[in-house]
Amino acid sequence: MYRSPSVPALRRRLPLLVALALLLSACGSPAGSSSGVSAAPQRSAGSAPYPGANASGFQAVDMTWVSANQGWALGVAPGCLGQRCVTVMETTDGGRHWVTVTDLHDCLLEAAPVGCPAGVPQVSRIRFANADVGYAFASDGGPFSMTTNGGLSWAIQPGRQASAIKVGGGSAVRVSFSQGGCPGPCDWSIDRAALGQNSWVTLFTPPTSVNHGNVDLLRQGSHDIYAAFLGNPAAGAGSQQAQLYVSTDGGTTWTAHLDPCARTKHPAYVASALAAAPGGVLAALCGSRTGVGPQMVTVSSDQGASFGPMEPLPHLTSGIFSELSATSAKSLFVASPAVEMVETSTGGQSWRVAVRVKAQITPTTPQATFLGFETPFVGRWIGPPDTLWTTTDGGGNWSASKF
Repeated sequence: MYRSPSVPALRRRLPLLVALALLLSACGSPAGSSSGVSAAPQRSAGSAPYPGANASGFQAVDMTWVSANQGWALGVAPGCLGQRCVTVMETTDGGRHWVTVTDLHDCLLEAAPVGCPAGVPQVSRIRFANADVGYAFASDGGPFSMTTNGGLSWAIQPGRQASAIKVGGGSAVRVSFSQGGCPGPCDWSIDRAALGQNSWVTLFTPPTSVNHGNVDLLRQGSHDIYAAFLGNPAAGAGSQQAQLYVSTDGGTTWTAHLDPCARTKHPAYVASALAAAPGGVLAALCGSRTGVGPQMVTVSSDQGASFGPMEPLPHLTSGIFSELSATSAKSLFVASPAVEMVETSTGGQSWRVAVRVKAQITPTTPQATFLGFETPFVGRWIGPPDTLWTTTDGGGNWSASKF
């Protein structure tokens, strides 16, 4: 859905728009430049200018919000010389209308089932801290990009590779590593930098094993940081149990915790995702390595020091639950991409289907990965990648809209 940019937005971006209008090239031109800038594509005469070009067919994989109304979505818009171009879109009215901010030449990981070409920057996640500063990166690591002008242009940042970035309180926190293939990422580090800066200070060097290649990084309030290094439940080697590290003082000190899903009663269960909420709430999504038994959730109300009972999730006819969000210790939301979302107001003792969808999924359909709340009442879920589901009453009702 198209809406012309607001006057303040145009004033803010006018100098860059004028510069972009003077450049002409094809959408399929090589990525980046010697300066490391992954810029907006340069359109030939007669094409719609950016921002505000119609992104019909846009499919989102991730999004980020700085308020209940302003957010950005990362995805693909087919039709760029037969290729899928990575697109960044912005809304200032809670998702009712979207405008295209820029196209990136990066390879979208979720839209490349056979992998991205060698040497092409990869991207699958986007995070904004305010109206100007944002970060784009790949969930499995790689060089990350940063914008300081609301997404109009992006600069690839030198240095360590980033697997996760969270923003808040005037700073960005990341989980980084030096290189891959040891096997898996090597030399993990949790770092912090001022917003819009690439000068990172090491907060903690976690002693993680080589079996941990996936990272879940959470920030809650101004002090709580959770970093979970997740195993691969399908892998044959090792226990694949997660290693959880928690800081309750903004990153000064850290405490190590065992996998919240690994219990004597459920020895084959491991954590696959985590979510945080105010009041020291940390929830974990648990799955069985053997495939026997239901997926479960467990909740902590003391910043991960201890967890309550593991509660089973409803049975899915297809797929698995992979996304988790929480607004309190009792209100949890769990989703399976393009299948359904369920919610509980009892901490997992009972569940109801909040959204059930029937989407046509193909091997080239990007897999959306966003389920989150901006406030205790306003939340979003990317169900099928072309549909945004929104709640404004804490999950009681959800409405669908197209990008």
